[in-house]
Amino acid sequence: MQAQRAITRYHDLIARDLPAAEEQLAQLVDLQITHKTSFGGRPLTHSLRPALLAESAYTDVQDSVYLLRQAILKIAGTFFNQDEALEELGLEEWERELISIPTNVIRLSASARMDAFLTPDSFKFVEVNGESPAGLGYVHQLGKIYQQIPIFQQFIREFPVRFVSPLEHLVHGLLRTYHEEFDGKELKPTFAIVDHLDVPTYNEFVLIKDYLGKFDMQCEIVDPRDLECRNGWIYANGRRIDILYRRLLMNEYYAIKDDCKAYLQGYKAQKTCYLNSFRTKLVHKKALFSFLTDEKYTRILAPQHVEAIEEHIPWTRRLRERKTSFYGLKIDLLDFVRCNRKYFVIKPNDAYGGSGVTLGFTATDSEWDAAVDEGLELGHVVQEVVDIHREPFLVKTSNGWQYQPSVVDLDPYLNGPLMGGCLVRTSATNLANVTAGGGTLPLFILRYQ
Repeated sequence: MQAQRAITRYHDLIARDLPAAEEQLAQLVDLQITHKTSFGGRPLTHSLRPALLAESAYTDVQDSVYLLRQAILKIAGTFFNQDEALEELGLEEWERELISIPTNVIRLSASARMDAFLTPDSFKFVEVNGESPAGLGYVHQLGKIYQQIPIFQQFIREFPVRFVSPLEHLVHGLLRTYHEEFDGKELKPTFAIVDHLDVPTYNEFVLIKDYLGKFDMQCEIVDPRDLECRNGWIYANGRRIDILYRRLLMNEYYAIKDDCKAYLQGYKAQKTCYLNSFRTKLVHKKALFSFLTDEKYTRILAPQHVEAIEEHIPWTRRLRERKTSFYGLKIDLLDFVRCNRKYFVIKPNDAYGGSGVTLGFTATDSEWDAAVDEGLELGHVVQEVVDIHREPFLVKTSNGWQYQPSVVDLDPYLNGPLMGGCLVRTSATNLANVTAGGGTLPLFILRYQ
């Protein structure tokens, strides 16, 4: 591992003066609370060491993401206008209706995140968050916080790093889409961050608003039920909105659609630019990976796209009564999955936070059968288990400072074709989602590794 020498050195800096390390850990926690970097009131990390990745490894992620994005767009452009493909994706009728509303935004997803696990020798993506990826504001702020910690300051004198802010890239990406595709006219457009106001990520909305304010761009944080639509324009808290930064998930909107009619009216009018558009559902469903791992669809791809898929995308299918293939082996899907649970994971086609996930290698036979039955009824996906690498972090525990093997989730952000930084999540369990209790770290890139 190219970054191992740097990681070992960071741990040495912690271990050589543990009383000082405890003081700096307290400083790290206090800075998170002071700077609103908390999730539902809890700090996002208790690790003095941030995530570290060699420059060459970051470039590898960047190149792979670009190829996979091209493959997704090629498949979407070829097949996603067919009812059979929409059925395979698992789109509900109301989702199809929203997707079909005309929009000036060309991109399927102006802001997305591809979620991967580090493996012993590479990385594997397990899903795309194409609808409303979170964490950008938190990562931006954590990057600034770590730079105030003495151990980090000493470390970078030996190992120079650079930090890529996902928030900075997000804002540039939204502005590009607004000007280039939506034909927006305002040089400094007014934003509205739209979501429920009682969500645990509310602090992140404040961080984003503060960041936009540094560039003299106004921003309102608003519940969708409090929006107004006047002459086709969306108004939030009495202010006309140019860019509606949509953090409200479509499923959440549909549950309250009768209480926020202005939200849909504004989208149809296409005067306020909604980012992301409703078309993101086409790349947000977890069944998307079924298209990437099925020769029925990948036959249209170039060799470099197929190679990237084979290296970085696990085999995936929607659970249903069907014949299909598993690495060239013709199988009856349900029977094969039932008999080989330790090789698979079952998860909802459209959920977040690790909810509803069943890991075959931890489930009993009866639990797995129940998960298959439920997945068949609810349209879940089955995915090949990823061989997850566990990376040690030297952390303070109830038994003192110990090396804790942790699952590392490496999640690059995309703004159109450009990758802009990564979210890194860690966990001592097999689920690294923050909602499931995982921690969040900023990623620093080792410039000469």
